[in-house]
Amino acid sequence: MGDDVQLSCGPGSPRKHTLELDTTTEINTKKLKVEYENDSDCKDRSDDSDDGQREDEAMPETDQSINSSDAVPKLDPLSYTKTNEFTSEIFKIQIYNLPTFGFSDLKKRLKSTLGLNPHKIKHISNTLVTYVCFRNEADRDKALRRVNGHRWKGKVLEAKIAAPMADPYLQKRLQAQEAKSSQQTDSAPSIESLTPEEAEARLKANICPLWNTDYSQQLQIKVEKMKTVLEGISKHDFIKHLFEDRSKKKGMCELLPIIPSPVITEYRNKNEFSIGFGLDGKTKMVGFRYGLYKDGCTAIGDCTNLGIAMPAAIPVVKSFTEFIRKSKWEPYVQHSGTGHWHTLTVRTYLTGDVMAMVDFQPRSLNEEEIEAAQYSLKEFYTQGEGRDVSITSLYFRVLGGKGIRDQTKLQHLCGQTHVHESLMQLKFRISAEAFFQVNTPATEKLYELIAEWANVSPSTTVLDICCGTGTIGLSLANKVMSVIGIEMSYPAIQDAKANARINGITNAVFHCAKVEDIINKTVNSLSSPQYQDVVAIVDPPRAGLHKDVIKCLRRCEAIQYLIYVSCNPASAKNNFVDLLRPETGRHKGLPFIMDKVRPVDLFPGTKHCELVVLFKREETTASTNNPEVMAREDTATGSTQGVPEEDTATGSTQGVPEEDTATGSTQGVPESAAVLPGEPNLSL
Repeated sequence: MGDDVQLSCGPGSPRKHTLELDTTTEINTKKLKVEYENDSDCKDRSDDSDDGQREDEAMPETDQSINSSDAVPKLDPLSYTKTNEFTSEIFKIQIYNLPTFGFSDLKKRLKSTLGLNPHKIKHISNTLVTYVCFRNEADRDKALRRVNGHRWKGKVLEAKIAAPMADPYLQKRLQAQEAKSSQQTDSAPSIESLTPEEAEARLKANICPLWNTDYSQQLQIKVEKMKTVLEGISKHDFIKHLFEDRSKKKGMCELLPIIPSPVITEYRNKNEFSIGFGLDGKTKMVGFRYGLYKDGCTAIGDCTNLGIAMPAAIPVVKSFTEFIRKSKWEPYVQHSGTGHWHTLTVRTYLTGDVMAMVDFQPRSLNEEEIEAAQYSLKEFYTQGEGRDVSITSLYFRVLGGKGIRDQTKLQHLCGQTHVHESLMQLKFRISAEAFFQVNTPATEKLYELIAEWANVSPSTTVLDICCGTGTIGLSLANKVMSVIGIEMSYPAIQDAKANARINGITNAVFHCAKVEDIINKTVNSLSSPQYQDVVAIVDPPRAGLHKDVIKCLRRCEAIQYLIYVSCNPASAKNNFVDLLRPETGRHKGLPFIMDKVRPVDLFPGTKHCELVVLFKREETTASTNNPEVMAREDTATGSTQGVPEEDTATGSTQGVPEEDTATGSTQGVPESAAVLPGEPNLSL
């Protein structure tokens, strides 16, 4: 159905691989580095954009789970291993006595040298212990035979069967139950025992932790956080001189004042609401959770008074709450694996467009039953009590076995297929799963800064990396010779091409591919004489760019200016270092210098903001192919225990918070219980 087809959902409607995590292991809580192999259930957002939810969308600071009643007859943290649901935790081994290694080295050793087929690899930070999970008993036993006694870098490896990981929610509840039975009085009060006022404060603190902090103080908190990141970068021996030469204080480049958001409440245009039960464990709710799954909290709180979502989202939430309370299908319960209604995503824009997308966990339902649930939703909003709610577009999505969002199973129920937003005097089409910044007024401020720093001219070519729906490149198109956009999300690229047509822009081309797969070809094309003035603008997901992309950008002599927009500078700092480091055999091309930095607040109420960094090409470098510099570089950034340079500076989600940014699953939760619904994650 095209955009020119005007349908209404009701009479009132108008016309859109590596993770760092905290989790409970067999012994205690440790930080793990996890890489998934052949795992369709746990995809890294940096390599797969199926969910259309970029990490930098800054949803609430919580993992995403569905609540259920706390009345569990018998709390068993390993109950997930006793169901018919697949989990590789029951086919896990532990490998000891490993040498210092990199993740890619370990993968190659296991797969190529030993001929194994690992399902996922989990390395405990700062140790030489690694867990490896397999899909079946035969693969696990084969690994035990081949790993034990295997020599690698002078070490003789040892392996043994490892116990499954405990479900963190049930583990926490069990601990609370045991504390209560032993009459311990020093434990924290449970969420269920809080007064309504205390519960509301708890919910606000979980979703937007700075909600009770004066906005000027919020901005200062964010500035101090950015200073800490920059100070950390300046400590690298091989780039320290750049900061010392240019700095006026604390070894940093110029840090300009933070740009505040024009709106500090009711600004979020995209929100993912959990579906579950309230504090009483019985009342069906649609909203946000009071706490983390791993902390034993699954209760859903009322989101209508938080003041973070745009007002147009609230009627949708209220109407959908009434719908699920009357539905024959129950909310999905993670730890018990029951129920079906999973997540409600609402996108609202200044144009008045509203999109609602409902995720449904089929479990054991057949096709007819799934279609019945889908029909009931459509009927509610077209003929039932929800028909007066203004919804421009309504979608229904059947989740995969582990709650994985599959674009091919996204069903358009009624209304338009896309929504639209106005930005920088342009009109942008947004598909259901495409990324779009969550704070439109603040995004205008961000793009104005980018345009100022890009200093473009009619001879400029803009290389828009991780371009999404094309917003940055298209906002500059009328000032430059050409725009080249690269984005791995197919729906987003289709939007970008449509947006060029909608706005009459003919000098922009967009490519759908992983940046690391196409960047070499793209950069080589820029070596032609007509491309003498190239400005690269990168706006990647939370983890930053793949190391190969950074190397390629350095090699492109035509790129004299590079603007890096980071939603999580702590994760992107390795990209920064690789742009700054002296030229060596591994890092060819003149380095950049960090000219100036400016934070932009897109996420009021949280501790996060965007950081915009202007890199300029260094004209000369005395360190090219200098053995001493190369040795120092290798010492500073070479392989560490389990985390080599190639994994800390890549698009893999190194250093992301506790949840899987692609699936919403909590890391450390067994696969059969690992799906958490999408509440807003204001983390970035």
